[in-house]
Amino acid sequence: MPLMLDPMLHLRPFSSPRMALAALGSAGSRPVPGGGWLYRWKDRPSQTQELVALDVDSIHRIVYDPERFSEVSVLVVDYFMPEMDGVTFCKRLNNPLIGKILLTGRAEDSVAIEAFNSGVIDRFIRKSDPQAMAKLQVAIRELQQRYFERAGAFVAEALAMGRFGFLRDPAFRSVFDSVVATFQPIESYVVCNPTGVLMLDAWGVGRFLLVQTDDDLREQHDVAEDRGAPDTVLRALRSGSALPWFWSSGGFYSPQIADPAANLFPATAIQGDNCYYFSLIDHLEPLQLTHVKSYRSWLREQDNVDAPPRAG
Repeated sequence: MPLMLDPMLHLRPFSSPRMALAALGSAGSRPVPGGGWLYRWKDRPSQTQELVALDVDSIHRIVYDPERFSEVSVLVVDYFMPEMDGVTFCKRLNNPLIGKILLTGRAEDSVAIEAFNSGVIDRFIRKSDPQAMAKLQVAIRELQQRYFERAGAFVAEALAMGRFGFLRDPAFRSVFDSVVATFQPIESYVVCNPTGVLMLDAWGVGRFLLVQTDDDLREQHDVAEDRGAPDTVLRALRSGSALPWFWSSGGFYSPQIADPAANLFPATAIQGDNCYYFSLIDHLEPLQLTHVKSYRSWLREQDNVDAPPRAG
C-alpha cells in the first residue's frame, strides 16, 4: 500500500501496534503546534481568569528546525492486526488531534460505523472498494488539513485580534488563496517584523507576502521623514505604491541605508475590512533560508533511514 500512495507523503510503517503506540507517545509525536509560542503570563486578573501571551516572533523560527516535518498528523490502521484490533488501537491513542482512518472488510462495517459515530475514528474505508486507494488519498489530505487547523486554532484566533486580522478578511483571503494556488507552498508562517507571511515550497524556495495597512505606511513615512529620507522614498510611502522592508535597520528607514530604493517593493492595494497593501518578495536574504532544510531533502533522508539494509 505505501508504494501506491502519493510519494510526497512520508509513511512510517509499523508491524506491531504496541510499538506504534509507544512511538506515538514519545519521539514519534512532536509537540502540538503552539506549544513553544504560548506561555502563561505571570499575573492573574482573578481566580477565574488567566492571561496567556503569544510570542509571535518565534512562530516563523520553526522553519529553522530540521525535524519540523516529523509531526504525525494522520494514522491509517487495519482492523485486523496482531496484539489488538484497529478500533482498540485508536481508543488507546492519546492525541485527539491526529486523524484516524480504519481499513475494514465488509464484515466489520457495523463495528466501523459505531466507532465513527462515537468519534473513535474519523474515516473508514473498505479494502474491497475499487476506489479504496483514491478515497484513502483524499481522506489523508483532508485529515492533514484538519489536524493543522485544529492544532493552530487558538493561535489563529489570537493572531486575528492583532496585526494579522487580514488573514480573516474575505477580500484579502481570496488574494492569499490565489497566491498559494500559484506558488504552492507546503509550509507557511506568520512573521511580525515586517508583518506578513513566509511561504516555502517543497524545494525550500521561499516567497514573502509583505502586508501593510494605511496606519503602517503612515508610521513608516513619519519615521522616514524625521530621519531625512529622500523624496522618492517619502512619495512611495505616502502613495502606497511601494512597501518598505528596511531589514538592516530594525524595520524603519535609516540614513545608514546606502540604497533605500532597493528596500522598496511594488505594492498592490486591496479594499476589505481595511485597506491593505501587499508585495510579493522573492529575495529573502534577511531570513537566511539557505540553511533551511527543505521538505524534499527531509523526505530523502527519511527514505534512507527507512530503507532495509543491503546484504553485504
